[in-house]
Amino acid sequence: MTGLTMVAFIRVPREQAPNLKRYEDLVLGLLPDHGALVERRMLSADGSTEAHLLSFPSRESIDAFDADPRRAAAREGIDASGVQALRFLVEPEDGPQGIVLWRLVTEGWFGILLERGQDLAQIDLLLLADVLFDTDEFVAAAAKLARDTLGRTDELTQPEITFYPGAEWVLRFAEGGADPDGVLVVFHGRDAVRLEDLDAGDVVE
Repeated sequence: MTGLTMVAFIRVPREQAPNLKRYEDLVLGLLPDHGALVERRMLSADGSTEAHLLSFPSRESIDAFDADPRRAAAREGIDASGVQALRFLVEPEDGPQGIVLWRLVTEGWFGILLERGQDLAQIDLLLLADVLFDTDEFVAAAAKLARDTLGRTDELTQPEITFYPGAEWVLRFAEGGADPDGVLVVFHGRDAVRLEDLDAGDVVE
């Protein structure tokens, strides 16, 4: 992928799933007119969530795509009251030992950690969509497992989320608990499964 990389997610109520597919078919079909490509497109089993990995040649091409009047026309038939949509540019940062951290450009802290030679297309984008749309629920599940495991009631704050290829990803509370390096909760898919020891060397800054 060259230029700018974007991840985009949209979720609608299940009854709107046929309209969502029709809308996305039309809108994604406009991307080549703006020099952009769909690198990956994923659809949930019930059709209510789509996740996309996109590449654009420039910021200007994104702006032109956003302003394309055909996008507005394609929205007919979609009830906007039930639509959730998120999109982020994703920027790579070189790390130690051949690691590349792709940070989602957002006010929150989300990252995708890859080894050199791995590709963003290996990430489960639908799982990432669920975590981004329902972050509070996953943070609450992580905090509960941490409290139950550690037997402490300290407030855990400043959650940081990191994804890897495969089903496992982690949520680290940077503050709270007895360990000054924070508390690391490992998820398998949508389930918080265990805590792991964490020292400063394990944290990618």
